[in-house]
Amino acid sequence: MLVLSRKIGEVITVGSGVKVTVLSFDRGIVRLGIEAPKNIPVHRKEVHDKIVDMNKQAAKTEISALKTAIEIADVNFIKHTADKVKILPSIVLKKSK
Repeated sequence: MLVLSRKIGEVITVGSGVKVTVLSFDRGIVRLGIEAPKNIPVHRKEVHDKIVDMNKQAAKTEISALKTAIEIADVNFIKHTADKVKILPSIVLKKSK
């Protein structure tokens, strides 16, 4: 782990596209400003951990459970084209082998 000391207003760069600026320090709380390209997600660790857990849970979901959830929710799937919107009457899900 790299440990750095920075004063308010000073910047740390990560690679060539991410900048972390120390904005303030008050009563033991450090506020950081993070500038990153839109294709790089930036989350607090607890949010990131929750996203990872949800993705793992979704990957374990059986296709039949997903179909049932869709039927119960009475969801209409919408297909957008350049100038029209079509309501698809049904969805076909196939389990890949």
